[in-house]
Amino acid sequence: MDDDLELIKVYGASWCPDCRQAKRFLGDQRIAFEWHDIEVDPDGVRVVQERNGGNNIIPTIIFPDGSHLAEPTNEELAEKIGLERSAMMHVYDLIVIGGGPAGLTTSIYAARENLQTLVIDSKGLGGQAGVTERLDNYPDFPDGIGGAELADRIVEQARRYGVELLQAVSVTQVSGDGEEVDVETATGDHYHARAALIATGSSYRRTEAEGEEDLIGAGIYFWATWEGSF
Repeated sequence: MDDDLELIKVYGASWCPDCRQAKRFLGDQRIAFEWHDIEVDPDGVRVVQERNGGNNIIPTIIFPDGSHLAEPTNEELAEKIGLERSAMMHVYDLIVIGGGPAGLTTSIYAARENLQTLVIDSKGLGGQAGVTERLDNYPDFPDGIGGAELADRIVEQARRYGVELLQAVSVTQVSGDGEEVDVETATGDHYHARAALIATGSSYRRTEAEGEEDLIGAGIYFWATWEGSF
C-alpha cells in the first residue's frame, strides 16, 4: 500500500459545516485521519479538483484503498468504513439506547444473565469517555487510562458476552404497549424487546446565541483538547 494512503485524508475548509460534520463523525468513531485545509494548501485544491472533475467539492475524503467520497452523509461514511448498522435479530430481551460506559456496562451484566442484549448508539461506542484524551478518575486505573483504550476494553468485554453492538445508528422512536417495547432507528429498522434502557448521556450546554449552530467547530468549541486541534 502507498504510504500516502495509509490514513484517511479529509480535504476541506475551516468554514465548511459539512467538513466539520465529517471530521466529527470520524472522531466519534475514533478513526485516525489527516486534515487538509485547501485554503492554506494549494496542493489540496489540486487533489480535490482531480477527484471531482475540476470542481471544488468539499469535503472530499480519500480512503486507503484509493477511493473517495465527496460531500458524504454520515450514513455513506458509516457504510464506507464498514460499520455494522443492522442487528442480526429483531427481538431481544433488552435494548440499550446509548453506548457509553453506563450503557455498555449494563449490557455486560444483562448478557451475563443470559439476556439477549442489543446496544444502539448514534455515534461511536464509548460515548464521550471514548474520545477523552485521558481519564484519571475511573476506578481500577490508579495511573489513569486513555479514553479510547478504556472504551475499547469495555466494548471487547461486551462482545465476549455476546452483546450485539450497533454504532452510527440513531434511534428515532421508542414506544410500548405495556408488554413489549418497539425501538425504531433512522435506518428504518424496528427492534422489539421486553425492556429498553435509555442511557444517552449528557449534551453540551448551548448559549442559544444567534448564529451559534453555524459556528460550532469553527470558532465555538466545547472541548479544547480535542475539537480545538481542528
